[in-house]
Order: sequence, then C-alpha cells, then structure tokens
Amino acid sequence: MLVGYVSDERYVALPEVLLELESEAGSVEARSRAGGAVYAGVTPGPYRVTLAKAGFGGKRVQVVVRDGEPYQFRLLSDCLLGYAWPKCVRTGDASEFRVHSPEPYKLTLWRYGQEKEHVRTIGWFDEHGPRATM
Repeated sequence: MLVGYVSDERYVALPEVLLELESEAGSVEARSRAGGAVYAGVTPGPYRVTLAKAGFGGKRVQVVVRDGEPYQFRLLSDCLLGYAWPKCVRTGDASEFRVHSPEPYKLTLWRYGQEKEHVRTIGWFDEHGPRATM
C-alpha cells in the first residue's frame, strides 16, 4: 500500500529514508524509493511513524493511513534554517523566531529599510545536548 511520500524542506524527494510504522498490531519497517514514495505492507488505520535519514533531523508523527490518500512527510536538512513568524508585523505587535539548527547559534535582530540597522542581539542558543536545537 502507498503510505506517502518523503521530501526535504524544499519538497525535493528523499530516497532511502528509513521509516518505522507502529500500531497496536505491531511494527513494520519501510524505506522510501527513488521518487520519495513509501510503500509498506500495512492496513489502513492509525500509526506512529518514525523517520530517519543521515544528514536530516529525525521525526516522529501520528498518521492515519488511508487507501488512496498518501501522506506528505517532510524532513529538515542539517543546516541552519530560521525565520520570524508572522513574517511582517506592525509597530508594537509581537513576532517569534523559529530556528532549526544542528549547532549552537547566535541570534541577532536587524531592521531592513532604506539602510540595514542592527536592533539588538537576542543571545546564544545551545541546549547542551546533541542536536538539541533541531
């Protein structure tokens, strides 16, 4: 049965991703194909799916497998990715930062207008564990 497709943060297919599908009936292992497709000998229903691939952050998701409705799995590569959310705010409104990093990082806030202006340094982020800021 086609369970879904695995891709990276740019929706590029990822081959050779190891998946473990766990349910009350037991667990099944599968690997993604060259085009990112994941086929497994499972029946429709709820599963806890664990994904792993070297060079990418691991992931565990709850999925309801349905015939004819492939699930889109996405893995983030081991590189620095970050953005503010929401992307635009008015004066006085709040925004938060979202970062994926395999290493500790220093976060600074900049204002971009007619000129680039350093607003302030927010700080260093390191949770003291391997891959803690992923």
